[in-house]
Amino acid sequence: MQEKKVPKVSVCVITYNQEKYIRQCLQSIVDQETDFDFEVIVGDDCSTDGTRGIVKEFAEQYPGIVKPIFHETNIGGSKNIVFVHDQALGE
Repeated sequence: MQEKKVPKVSVCVITYNQEKYIRQCLQSIVDQETDFDFEVIVGDDCSTDGTRGIVKEFAEQYPGIVKPIFHETNIGGSKNIVFVHDQALGE
């Protein structure tokens, strides 16, 4: 059984209807050059535009790094960031 790598850094991103900006945001994060493992946890708060699809693309393109959370109802920014932060595994 292979050990699961624990990321050194967790990047928490929350989003709601940010179709115009989420691609640039996520790309800038995954493009960072590091010498350690990291994860990007993206909490989409039930967006009604194309945000969710873009987040899915990044999760498929960067498996094991971009970890999407798709809320089925809008829970609000405060609850979303707490939920996303609670999923973080990094130091």
